[in-house]
Amino acid sequence: MEAVAKWGALAGVVHFVMIAVLYANPITDRLSRGLEQGAAVKQWPSQPRYFVTQFLGTQVEVYILTIGFLWLRPLIGLPGFEGAFALGGLLAATRVYPRFWNMWIQTTYPNRLLAIEVINGTLGTLAIALFFKLPPCSQSDHHNDGVHHETRPLR
Repeated sequence: MEAVAKWGALAGVVHFVMIAVLYANPITDRLSRGLEQGAAVKQWPSQPRYFVTQFLGTQVEVYILTIGFLWLRPLIGLPGFEGAFALGGLLAATRVYPRFWNMWIQTTYPNRLLAIEVINGTLGTLAIALFFKLPPCSQSDHHNDGVHHETRPLR
């Protein structure tokens, strides 16, 4: 559990920086211009309060993703970054699709903003999974058979 707390916190910072870059760029700004003022989008009177609330709420998701990654990574039969990317894709799909579908089917949230959410949410989740593959987050065992064997990350 200590590894989840430690690496989940670091992954949260990595994720938040990634999301900041994805949302605070000219392309996203151009695509979302004017749509964020719509009735379906909550208006925050304080930007700092919004960012703190966003970080803390998203951090819960990052801890859940950390636990999922640690639990499922040994079951993925692909080595290295390929396996981390595959699991990251699965985690992104289970994280992003339900949110997208519910917002699209039940709200008037603008479709362009939904597309931005899907793309950025997927990239943010992949960033978390790939972060866990970086040293010293992951370890590997070298057995006497001369073959590289993946082991559980964050051990």
